[in-house]
Amino acid sequence: MFRLTCIELNNGEFAVYINNHYLGSEDASSERLCLGEILEQLSLLPGVELQTLHEAVPVEDDWCWNDIAYRVLPPLSACRDDVTVAALIARLQQYPPDALCMGTFWLEDDFLSLDNSLTGEEIAEAMRICDHSHDAGTGFNWDTLQFAIDRVKGR
Repeated sequence: MFRLTCIELNNGEFAVYINNHYLGSEDASSERLCLGEILEQLSLLPGVELQTLHEAVPVEDDWCWNDIAYRVLPPLSACRDDVTVAALIARLQQYPPDALCMGTFWLEDDFLSLDNSLTGEEIAEAMRICDHSHDAGTGFNWDTLQFAIDRVKGR
């Protein structure tokens, strides 16, 4: 989860930060960063893994980028490994073993304690909802888990 922050000055200039890392700025003349510069800046953030996929230009005249993305990227609901112990271990292995670290984690049993009718896929989806809507000011707690469960169940 990224925290996107815009600092805007009263003269129209502004700077953009992601997780307190400078991305770029724009002055009052509206000079803008190009997408390549944004990609380069984002790739420098800690924990960001850059993946470049090479694809041919579609033959259809009315194609859009999402057509390609849907073909080459796995759908979010099919990605169970983003909320698994293996994914957490892989994320932690990006740092040296003596790096200071603090955190908490929740397991399937925690979700089942709130709603024992949940299926494995519903739990995975609720975990993804928690992960993608994480607010560092709130953190993960029983209320955020229940919110995600209610969204999955359509309540």
